[in-house]
Amino acid sequence: MKKTVSFITIFILSLLLLACSNDSIMEEWSDNSPFFKHELGEMFGKEGSIGIIGMKDITENGQKWMWHFWGNPDIAYKDWEVQARQEGDEEFISPLIFNDDSLEPRGEEINGHARSTVLFPSSGLWELNVYIDGEFFDQLTVDVDQE
Repeated sequence: MKKTVSFITIFILSLLLLACSNDSIMEEWSDNSPFFKHELGEMFGKEGSIGIIGMKDITENGQKWMWHFWGNPDIAYKDWEVQARQEGDEEFISPLIFNDDSLEPRGEEINGHARSTVLFPSSGLWELNVYIDGEFFDQLTVDVDQE
C-alpha cells in the first residue's frame, strides 16, 4: 500500500513539474500594446520603452510606423531590427519592408527614433522583439489586422 501511495505521489509531482516546464507553450497571448497620448501624438506600445505612431490596421502595401524608444541614452545612432512571430508559430520573420538604418535621438526625452513600413503575412497576434545594436531591447504583442 505504501508503495502505491508513493508511486501516485511521485506521478502527480512529475505531472506538475511537466506542466510548469511547458508554461510558455500554454501561455495565452494578448495585445499588450495599448494606445497612449504623447506630445508627439497618439502612440501604441509600452509607454516609457517603445512607442509607435501608426495604425495596427495594415494595408496590402504596408503601414508606416514611426518608432520611439526611451530608457537608454546609449541607443542613439545604433542599428536596430525587429523580429516577429505569430501566435502559435515558432518561426520569426522581419515585418520591416523599409526602415531607417539607425536610431536618431529626438529631443531630450526620446533616445532613439526611426521610420519604417511594416507588412505582415496575416492578421492576428504578433510578438515583436526589438533588437538594438544586436542586443534585445524589449518585446510587444500587437493585434494586427492585415488586409
